[in-house]
This record gives sequence, structure tokens and C-alpha cells, in this order.
Amino acid sequence: MFEIAVYGKGGIGKSTVSANLSAAMAADGARVLQIGCDPKHDSTQLLMHGQRTQTVLDYLRNVSREEEDPKEVLHTGAFGVGCIEAGGPRPGVGCAGRGIISAFEFLDRHRMKQEYDTVVYDVLGDVVCGGFAVPVRREYADVVFLVTSGEYMAIYAANNILRGIRNFDSDQVKRVAGIIYNERRISGEDERVRRFSEAVGLPVCAKVPRSEGFACAEEQKRPLMELEGYEKEKKVFRCLAERIGPSMPLYEAKPLSDEELEKVVLHQGFPDADRIFPGSAGHRLSGVKNGPDGNGGPDGNGGPDGKEGAGGLQSGTDIIPADAGEEPVPFRMRLPLFGCAFNGAATTAVRLTDAIVIVHGPGACAFYTLQNITSTGRKNLFNRGILMPSALSPHFVSTDIGPAQAVFGGTDLLLEKVREALTFKPGAVIVISSCVSGIIGDDIRQAQMLSNKDTKVIVSGADGVLAGDYMEGIRLCMDTLADELIDPDVSPEGRYVNLINEVGVSNQIESNYSSMVGILSRMDVKVNCRYLGDATTGQMRFFLRAPLNILASDSEDSHRIRSRLQQKYGCRFMDGALPVGFEDTCRWVRRIGDYFDRSAEAEEIIRTEEEIYLEELDKLRKDLTGKKILLTTINAGLDWLLEAAAKAGMCFVWIGVLNYLHQEICVTSHPEFMELIDTEYDWMKVREKVQQLKPDLVLSNYTSAMEDGPYVLDAIPMTPNMGFHTALPVLRRWAKLFVSGKEGSWKNDRTLFDACFS
Repeated sequence: MFEIAVYGKGGIGKSTVSANLSAAMAADGARVLQIGCDPKHDSTQLLMHGQRTQTVLDYLRNVSREEEDPKEVLHTGAFGVGCIEAGGPRPGVGCAGRGIISAFEFLDRHRMKQEYDTVVYDVLGDVVCGGFAVPVRREYADVVFLVTSGEYMAIYAANNILRGIRNFDSDQVKRVAGIIYNERRISGEDERVRRFSEAVGLPVCAKVPRSEGFACAEEQKRPLMELEGYEKEKKVFRCLAERIGPSMPLYEAKPLSDEELEKVVLHQGFPDADRIFPGSAGHRLSGVKNGPDGNGGPDGNGGPDGKEGAGGLQSGTDIIPADAGEEPVPFRMRLPLFGCAFNGAATTAVRLTDAIVIVHGPGACAFYTLQNITSTGRKNLFNRGILMPSALSPHFVSTDIGPAQAVFGGTDLLLEKVREALTFKPGAVIVISSCVSGIIGDDIRQAQMLSNKDTKVIVSGADGVLAGDYMEGIRLCMDTLADELIDPDVSPEGRYVNLINEVGVSNQIESNYSSMVGILSRMDVKVNCRYLGDATTGQMRFFLRAPLNILASDSEDSHRIRSRLQQKYGCRFMDGALPVGFEDTCRWVRRIGDYFDRSAEAEEIIRTEEEIYLEELDKLRKDLTGKKILLTTINAGLDWLLEAAAKAGMCFVWIGVLNYLHQEICVTSHPEFMELIDTEYDWMKVREKVQQLKPDLVLSNYTSAMEDGPYVLDAIPMTPNMGFHTALPVLRRWAKLFVSGKEGSWKNDRTLFDACFS
């Protein structure tokens, strides 16, 4: 695949040049894709016969990543040319350059260029910012053409583009093919273009004189290559198309300073070109003559055979759509926004305990994210005695970019911070971008070049809200860490398991892990890696040593991770997730025992825990037998509670389920409880049920709106502990409440408050 970037000042005619060049190559049998990178999204209008197509950015506003379909933005135009428009924000809103970056990420994500021989990028060139510079980065354009006329501002824009290319390329890299001269027929135009081309050491690859053929093509909304006649004009593009390919001569970007440009173009004390760039004068494409007559052929004419060149382009080809009164389209998400992707990625990355996390963004973003991470650790330590090392003292620093970096770019500041981090020889350096660094187009991937034999530099382009919500940031970071750290050559061995996708904001995360380790150790099974709880880069590297993987939660994200690990590495997974409640844990322990040939040990564990469980239930029955429960809950599995309450002699009289995720009801697998479920209710109906059924306990896992009455109110945990005895603490609390008549601890418990503030 050969990729061409066509740059030029707005209104210079680069869209018409691009469309006719694409048409000429396609007419010669090439498979061509043209990508319009101007916010006005009119690059492919001629190829599409005037049809306005949906832009990538407009499409991305209305779909989630899971729903993306590349066919919605890829269209077929004249001569079979593929047509895509990147699009941009409404004038005065947002950052069009950042929009180009998002569009290119979409194209890369769906591998949309793979089916084509040649890709033509049509790019606005008089906006020199990080986003519009993306097409000239080395991973995209192989060749750059500059479209200019003899007007000073058109040449000024072309010179600025050379400056941008120079920033990306070393002195020895050659990617500029030359100048496409679009004649405007103004006084002295040919001479100015000639002086500029010689001063910067670039050939004039084609001269496109003005011609009524282009005006006719504009009126018919077709590329000139489709019209009858105008063979001289068409020949310019055919000749240019024939030269394009991997073997074409290319040149370094050698921009002039502003002072030199004025002298060269305006002829104000014009120096000899050799004084500006030694050896550049007369450096032009073989067989093309840039004589005073400005015709560009070997004999002063347009074609390589010396015949007259083709016609010219009309100015004013850029059409701005009328969209007055258009309402902005809100960002669409699957779930509520719990925070930005930057926050989610940073919170996840710090769980790699021997890594240094560098957040590339303003200090305020880093500060609030750090508070979010450490507040959970402090609360759990002070209130519950739970130690979470990564949340108490994360290895977390910020580049602290300010206004200057927001305007001029902060990549140098980032690289300096990465070099500083590498001196500590951590297991890895993880770079995460924020909104600002994403908007200004900082290429954080440059940091990967600083990796050394001791430490790998990993980048995760979360880009704040630009990439999505908090959960999307977690997904991006986890996928990146797996791709960068897991050694695919490691083979399974021994009795090891990996724990997958622990919920990072749950108070139960460490206690659940300890409970699981305790059960596994009784079967001589060890945890190899927590992906991603508190883990090291070494544990991630040897991730595949574990022959079995266990999901920490039965969530959509957990299943996504499982599918990804299965497809990429062939990982084996245990059915289900960490068990909750006695029956579920019995099944889980038996599966572990069967897998690792430890069935006898598994049965011994179950016998021991069953004795404890039944003995405790016997003590509770005297206070719980015959008590009626009315339950309102969200759509979450509660078999652990329903089974234990039934064994303690209690009965459920009504179960109201709020199915706010609109998924299949999963509260219970027991038919006798499923018969009690009601999904069509409101709080008035709950009150009616309470009056009718007269329960002893009104139970909910969210704050109840019930008034006081002849019943006990209590709440159940949203994220219960794993293991055999999950329900026992809850049943003990109910027994105490029935004896004391007090309300549930969720409503009237000052113990933790008094402990912290006394």
C-alpha cells in the first residue's frame, strides 16, 4: 500500500487535485482510497457526484465502540475510488485537529486501508497543529505533495507544511515528492513559484493551468476525468499518476525562514538559492523543466513528451454546508459516566506495583485522580483494617502540562519525565494521556522509543473523556498491559491460577482475595497473577504459566476479557466467577479439585465448612424461623442469600426486581423463588404489598423509601464477600434486629463515624 498526502492552503484547489489524481490512478486499474481531512468534508464531493456522505466524526458521535461499522463511512465513488471524510466540529467548537486524530484511530482500528493499493489524504495545510500533522507522520504518508499557486499566502502555507514535515523527519529522511502548481494567472506567478521551488530544493511535478473544464466539472459535480473532451487537462493527472509509486524520487523537507521566504517569493533582495541550501538550485524532478514560461515540461510544456500541459483549477471549490440551528449531538454511552477514561486507566495502571505511572496532563487532573486512588486505600485501612498497598502509596507522577504545552505541544516534557523515571529502574513505565494531551495531538508513542533492556515503556492513549468513560479507560489499560507484558512463549505448568478482573473500587477486593487464597492453599493451588489486582510486571510476563483462569466477577467486562484472552492466547477458564454463598462455593471448590486432581482435598474442605455452616444456622433458627421477608432488589444474583434464609427457616413473600440494565432476570436460579418475582412495580405497590403481606423484614440493597412500621428495615451488600459463609453475618444481624427491634445498620450505625472522629 502506497500512501500520499496532498497538502495546501484552504481554497487552493487541493481537493480538486486530489479527486482527479485519485480518479486518474483508479482509471488505470489501481485500487484507490481518498480520505478527506478537511473539516469542511468536501474532498470527495466530485468523486461522489455531489453526494454528501456521513463523516467519521459525525458517525462516532452517535455510536458506541461496540456498535461501530466501518461500512457506514466508506463509500464508492467514480472509477471505484473509496471515499471517506474525516469531518470536524462545528466552526468555533472543539478542536478539528483532534478530530483528525480520532478519525485516523477509527480507520486503523477497523483496518480500512488494507484493501487498497493507494491512499490519498487530502489535508488542510494552513492550520499547522498536531491533529492536522497526523497524515505526515511516518506511519502514514509515504509521499507528500504541496499544492500551491504563485500567491504569497499559498506559498507561505506550503513552506509551513515543510516545517511540519521537518519536525517529524530526520535530516536524511526524504518524503516530499514536490510541488503541484495550480495556476491562478496573476502577475509574476510563474517566477515566484520557480524561485520558491529552487530555494527549497523541490521540483514542480505538475503545472495545472486554469481551464473552463474544471468549472464545467464543478457544475456537473464530477471529476474532470469523467467528462468528454478536455484531454490536455486530463493528461496532467495521467502523467502525475504514472510517476507515483515506491520508486519515484523524493526529497528532504528544507523549509525557509520567514525572512528568507519574503526575500525569495517577493524578490526582496532575493539571494542565490545555493546561499540558502547549498546544492539545491536546479534540483528538480528528472525531465521536468521549470522555465520562465512556467509550463513545467521538458520543452516548457506540461507533458513528459514535450506536448502542452493540462488545464487549470478554479478557485473557490470549497463549499461550506449550511447547518444553522443544528443541535450538538450528545456523547452516547452504554452506562452512566463514572469518570473519564484517563481516570479509569490511571486507577488500573497503579495496580502494577513495580511500575511507575506517568500521567501526561495538567497537574489538577493528576491530583484528583490520585485522591480518587488513595481515598479508597485510606478508608479501608482506617475503618476496616484492610491493606491495599497500591492504593495507599501508588507510584504515580504527572508531567503537569500547562498553557504553553497546550498550545505548542508537550511531548518533550513527557520524554523528559520518562527519562527521569527510567533512572529508578522500575518494572515498567506506563504513560497515560489526558484530554489536553489528546486534543493537542501529542504523540505519546514516542515514549516507547525510550524503552531499554531493563524497563519497558508502555503507552495507553486514554485521552480523558475523548476515549469514553471510566470503564472504557479500565478496558483500554488492561488490554494494553496484556499486549505489552504477557510473554506468549510461556507454557502452562503446575497448580497455578490467574484471577481476572477484580473490581478495583470494592471494599471486598482484598478480603475476597484472601478468602480465595485460603481455600486454594488447602488444595495446594497457588495464585500466579492477579489481572489486574496488585501484581508485578514479572507476574504479568509469566501470566500464561497458570493453566487455569478464574473470573473475579460475572460481568460484561469480565466476559469480554475472557474472550480476548481465549482468542489471543488460548487461555482456559473455569465456568462462572468467584463463588458467593455456601452452595456456589461447594460447586466451585469441587471444580477446582477436579481440574487439579485434588478432589479428596476439595471434599474435605466442604465437609469442614459445612459443619461450621450448619452449626451456625442451628443457632440462628430460634430467632429467624417463620419470619417473612419482602425483598426489593436490582437485577443481581441473590441465591447466596435466598438459600441461607430458607435454611434458617425464613420465607420470602414477594420479590420486586428493578431491572434497570434491561437484561435477563438473574436474581435466582430456584423456581420457587422465581415465582415470587415482580418486575412491574413502583413504591406505591411496595407499600401495598407490605400492608397486604405483613412481612417481618423489608429488605433492599439500596436505600429504602419505606416509612417506619411493624417490621425491620435492612439493606444487603451490593458486592458480597465470596466464600462458604457469605450469608452468615447478614443472618446474624437480622437475628439481633428482631430481638432489639432496631433499624438496619445502614440507617442508624455510628460505629465507624465515632471511631474516626472521636
